[in-house]
Amino acid sequence: MIQIDILAQVIEEQNQNFLQKQLISREETIPIQSNQILVVSGVRRCGKSILIRKSLPSSEPGLYLNFEDPRLVDFEAVDFPKLEQLRDAMGKTSILLDEVQSVAGWEIFARSLHEKGKKLYITGSNASMLSRELGTRLTGRYKQTELFPFSYNEFLLFKNLSPGEESFESYFLTGGFPEFLHNQDQDYLRTLFRDILTRDVAVRRNITNETSLIRLGVFLCSNVGKPFSYSRIGSLLEIKSVRTVIDYCDYLEESYLFDLIPMYSPSIRKQLANPKKAFCVDPALAAANSLSFSKDLGRKLENYVYLHLRRSFKEIQYFQNKDSECDFVVKLNEGIIGAVQVCWELNTDNLQREIKGLKAALSETQAPKGVLLTWNQEDLLEGLVVMPVWKWLLMPAKEFFGIG
Repeated sequence: MIQIDILAQVIEEQNQNFLQKQLISREETIPIQSNQILVVSGVRRCGKSILIRKSLPSSEPGLYLNFEDPRLVDFEAVDFPKLEQLRDAMGKTSILLDEVQSVAGWEIFARSLHEKGKKLYITGSNASMLSRELGTRLTGRYKQTELFPFSYNEFLLFKNLSPGEESFESYFLTGGFPEFLHNQDQDYLRTLFRDILTRDVAVRRNITNETSLIRLGVFLCSNVGKPFSYSRIGSLLEIKSVRTVIDYCDYLEESYLFDLIPMYSPSIRKQLANPKKAFCVDPALAAANSLSFSKDLGRKLENYVYLHLRRSFKEIQYFQNKDSECDFVVKLNEGIIGAVQVCWELNTDNLQREIKGLKAALSETQAPKGVLLTWNQEDLLEGLVVMPVWKWLLMPAKEFFGIG
């Protein structure tokens, strides 16, 4: 429990700092006219609370409270009504709770506010904890938006640059975390990575063996886009239980740090049995925390393509049969709607292999559209569109595949 005068002081200081932060334009928008609880989820430090603040009228920024403030360590569910008192005393009409999943029972307060017709905005960086409470107590009462680090278009807007190979090279090197783009200090990305592993995974999941968790995170950063099995990881990292490896990987997904995608198969059982591929929420973050000093530019480019697909679609898989491979197939409503092949540069050594893989994926999945993406090549080969990645990134993936 926390005293209301202490809570008021914390809120006053936090709100002063919050209002001084730079507002950043994003492609995602918050439907503030909705009468639902509005939830923004995503990886730590990607700009969730700023997105909400920018969506609110400048005359009504709302009461802001970040639960990661160490002064709120004694905050409990019984303290939530005090926020209503302070909101009214400050002349606010809405409340914004940052990283609310830190407090057990928050969803009861959220439901109470909703039933009173009061505005509530929530951010969170743990998918499992949010979805569990949202699904049990708040079904039908909320609207959730996922936010990622900057897309290429958002990067261009933030840096006031024009689209092209030069600006894409800059984005390719720096990634999309807003604060990193200000200072470009590699230590920031390493500290952020460690914070996510410790605060968003180890602490919340009561993991005592942090070393194994960190080694797993570094392994995935070093092997982005490469197939792996849980048993192989366990052997390499000396984690005795395969179940522990699976659990740790699940926790890393929950923190939005990595996505693990399966191999395409109509059989769910085969999807579960076959190797997975990991992609990081930000390729520059992965590079800063990787043990792979040989720059695998093709895998990094593939990661950027994956993230662009992920902003539009939740179900993405890789394709592989006995003699060909394709980097991504996109699933929507139980059907595959598109296939994407990524190659740093097409040349005489790999041209037929890349085309064969894309054609095999299109044929076997019956996907209606495919594309072959490279660093800077543009062509039409055997009926297949070849595009530079930077041009393809300018259009939402759902539009490219003809989804309204």
